[in-house]
Amino acid sequence: MSLLGGGIAAIFGAALGGLYLDGQLVRSSAGPIYDGEGNITGYAGGDPIAIKCQIDAASWAMRQSEGFVDGDMRIIVLTAGLASTITTEQRITVSGATWLIQSVELDAAASHYVLRGRKA
Repeated sequence: MSLLGGGIAAIFGAALGGLYLDGQLVRSSAGPIYDGEGNITGYAGGDPIAIKCQIDAASWAMRQSEGFVDGDMRIIVLTAGLASTITTEQRITVSGATWLIQSVELDAAASHYVLRGRKA
């Protein structure tokens, strides 16, 4: 396995997996859930996928992006062993908190995703 063919993701997963928190990524298989004002607050359904993630303060770039709200956080998700791509139609649960995914970036080496999450 070459470094660019997934080797870096495997190295990061092996080296950092024990330091990251266990979480769940939930896919949206059903429609959105609306609040009383008609705003989408989440999505129903989907089987959870086990992930390794870290919650951190939003980066400067995230704070400058359109749609940023105080309280949004950076969520780093390791790609090692992840059999799914991450989209903004999913949510993450970690340490008892659920986060709606507002933006998704995959790093150049494909070792981790950097997400902007908003507490559900």
